[in-house]
Amino acid sequence: MYNVLLVDDEPIVKIALRTMIAWEALGFPICGTASDGAEALALIDKLQPDIIITDLKMPNMDGLQLIRELNNLNYHGKVIVASNFGDYELVREALLLGAVDYMLKISIKTDDLINQLHKTAKLLEEQQHSLEEQEMRQMMQSSLKSVKNSILKDYFTDTYYELEHFVQDKQIALHMTDTPCYLFYITFNLEKSTDHKEKSDISLAFIENTILDIIEDAADIELFQVDINGMVAMISKRQLEQHHSDPVSFSNKIRKLIQMYIAVEPVIVYSQEIHGYKEARAKYWSCRNALNINFYEHQAVIYEQDVAFRQELSNINYVDYSNSLLRHWQEQGKEAIRPLIQGFIEQCQDHHIHPETVRVFMLKCLDYIPLCKNTIRITHEEQYDTEKKALLHCMDTASLLEDTISAFDHLSLVNEATDLPAMKKVVLDVMDYVEAHYQDKITLEMISTYVNFSENYLCRVFKEQVGMSPISYINTVRMNKAAALISNGHTYMKEVAALVGISDQFYFNRLFKKQFGVSPSKYKGQKQQVN
Repeated sequence: MYNVLLVDDEPIVKIALRTMIAWEALGFPICGTASDGAEALALIDKLQPDIIITDLKMPNMDGLQLIRELNNLNYHGKVIVASNFGDYELVREALLLGAVDYMLKISIKTDDLINQLHKTAKLLEEQQHSLEEQEMRQMMQSSLKSVKNSILKDYFTDTYYELEHFVQDKQIALHMTDTPCYLFYITFNLEKSTDHKEKSDISLAFIENTILDIIEDAADIELFQVDINGMVAMISKRQLEQHHSDPVSFSNKIRKLIQMYIAVEPVIVYSQEIHGYKEARAKYWSCRNALNINFYEHQAVIYEQDVAFRQELSNINYVDYSNSLLRHWQEQGKEAIRPLIQGFIEQCQDHHIHPETVRVFMLKCLDYIPLCKNTIRITHEEQYDTEKKALLHCMDTASLLEDTISAFDHLSLVNEATDLPAMKKVVLDVMDYVEAHYQDKITLEMISTYVNFSENYLCRVFKEQVGMSPISYINTVRMNKAAALISNGHTYMKEVAALVGISDQFYFNRLFKKQFGVSPSKYKGQKQQVN
């Protein structure tokens, strides 16, 4: 069924057309009539006609102007014009504007009208088929793009993923297999809000379209999302050179456009010249790591080759540092802790220590300090644990300092807070037992027998008050004793291990490194350098 709209300023013509054929029975119901082009336009949205039969000469708006307006509206139906003798120039212009055919009013015959309608219906069917094919192609292209983005994301974020295996026998083109290019990792932080995901989607889509608008040739770019606030762009060296650009100027141009139009502050990390996806994946991880420079000082555009971190702290371990913090706390008050931590962070910055190493170091200190002496109490254990865990997510030195100080606020010395409840006797008895027998073999069964409590009850109470299991506490005491022996000049590690009750030196080395972050021999070297 194709709806037909009749447009003519002469009522007799519309009546004649209505009575010439059985419109509805033929599949062409007349949905409405109009007396000029203006009236017809007012009915288009409401009636949605598929075919418009219009006179050319009408008051207010003639047929030619009507066709022009329909073109402006992107009308998808078909227009047939009805004319009189002598209107040949008007007919010619109407056909040029897109009318599919014309009829002479005075000589319209029933069969001719029916044939004309069927001919127009066939054009509509072909048009619809063409639109469907176009939509199908667009859907397939969109689907392939989505699949490709997913494949590239998995390849770049999963180091065990093999790219070639997933693109073979698929209609996916990899543009940067042999092309010299640069990798750009573009990321930004969005404020936490209810529209976070929506804003993120909009922002990433804008960035993608902005880059594609600058890089005209799709074969010169790979662009895909790797996380909720980040995307990767691999752009050919040739394309940047054609735009008289380099990675720095290109990054600044993209940042300026993003800031101007969507009001977010992007950070862009770019690589040196690379070839192929394997190199690109390695550089992606280097770029991600280079972002950590913003822990110490904010940079909006970063060259990954300029950033190098040290993964280990030299000449310091968290046990000695924790004892130093505790000593200053006892001698000068808790306010003395802030400048010490501030100085430590500044020292880490000067020595280019990786932020993750710094965060973990401070977390280990906060884990260790309550175990240093029985005189230290945790006033709010749950909040203390929350503050400690927050350290691992600190994005800059200021937040690390404040979160560490905030955690210290939940620690108290007994002589400062005598009203705090004393540790349960069973826990103190266990600590005394470990202190007296750390050089011997100690099992959980032996401890529970000594304190005359079940193993389950003992473990639960001990962990509630101390924050670790009895076995972990034993290992902590033994490693602290081992560190003290090394500091006092014991250099034979097998002997040190035996003196703290551990016969397996490899197990001793593993426990020691877990607690202090360095091997016993390296710890010994640090102590010798200090001395």
